[in-house]
Amino acid sequence: MIEFRPLTAEDAGAWWELRLEALEQEPKAFVESADEHRASAIEATITRVYSEAGSVLLGVFRDGRLAGMAGFRREQGQKTRHKGVIWGMYLTKDIRDKGTGRALLSELLKHARQHPGLEMVLLKVSTTQVAARELYRSLGFESFALEKRALKVEGEYVDEEHMILRLL
Repeated sequence: MIEFRPLTAEDAGAWWELRLEALEQEPKAFVESADEHRASAIEATITRVYSEAGSVLLGVFRDGRLAGMAGFRREQGQKTRHKGVIWGMYLTKDIRDKGTGRALLSELLKHARQHPGLEMVLLKVSTTQVAARELYRSLGFESFALEKRALKVEGEYVDEEHMILRLL
């Protein structure tokens, strides 16, 4: 059984472990390295996640176990509050290709749309993440920039595509 719900402080340990798995399994998909994550305290991580109003970290639970996640944060500045950002999307291999990613992102966008004045949602995706890019496009995201050599992972450069979903 699959359940979607916002993560709480009680989920911090499970989130920390899943994030480490994501960074180890898909190093070209994330800005943070596994080593950087290992050096961070669980408490500091969960505080960072929920320190901004309008932020949510949505978890996917399969049979009670955290198996996926995606974050949303709304920009806080007076001149940037019309924008939100999706970050850190990851699913364990056993729940991929079953529509779970689409359902997770749809739930996250439902949360984003509840924010008055939010006009657009942005995200960045490594060009190595073909399935993720296709998923984002299928939900209405459009590419607006390509950042060449955005990441350097073990001596190899990775480009990132910047995408936008206009809500208005």
